[in-house]
Amino acid sequence: MSAYSVLVSKKLSQPSLALIESWSWKCEVAETLTIVPTTVDEIPDNMSAWIISSRNSWHAVARFIERAPAELYCIGNWVREQATDLPGNSVIKTFENMKSLAADLKEKNYGDALYFCGEQHRGELEEVLQGSRTTIHKVITHQSILNYPVVQGEYDAVFVFSPRSVESLLLNNTFPDQTVFACIGETTLSYVKSRGIASTFCASYPDSELLLKEFYQHALKS
Repeated sequence: MSAYSVLVSKKLSQPSLALIESWSWKCEVAETLTIVPTTVDEIPDNMSAWIISSRNSWHAVARFIERAPAELYCIGNWVREQATDLPGNSVIKTFENMKSLAADLKEKNYGDALYFCGEQHRGELEEVLQGSRTTIHKVITHQSILNYPVVQGEYDAVFVFSPRSVESLLLNNTFPDQTVFACIGETTLSYVKSRGIASTFCASYPDSELLLKEFYQHALKS
């Protein structure tokens, strides 16, 4: 496989950067979002479950982890790994996306659940739980500000990690039809397709490093 030129829409971890370097890919980073943490001083008690869908909420979760209920609902490997390392007896349940998480939560028929989320979060959780007895209590942990970067290069692939990231990237940029948009999960993939982009790839599980590894194997075969 000839050297790939890729655009990544956020800063990556050192292990992920080392992977890209080992493949001799040409990599450019264009940060599409600026994450601004929100200070959380208090949370409600007596929740049946906590919901954590983003690593950007972790600073707030960690502050109150000793008050965690019996069930922690998470999306992705990173949040699960952080929760596993902290004290407590909570059962950690991990899901690929918010729709599957919400479906399980609805089946459990909890009364109250606490959702650690960003100010601009999508409404999938509330949509699935509509008509159920579960009441969602939100704790706003961060804001995501769209940066609308302008990029100049030509890329074989663009790695995107949320619908808002895609929205930010596409305002000032267009990409050839052959450029593959590699998506962290199904929600991002759905949004990419809604923007008329046909060349796509999606990770089997929402994890940044896994997305890179799976796309590398995909690229080897193409």
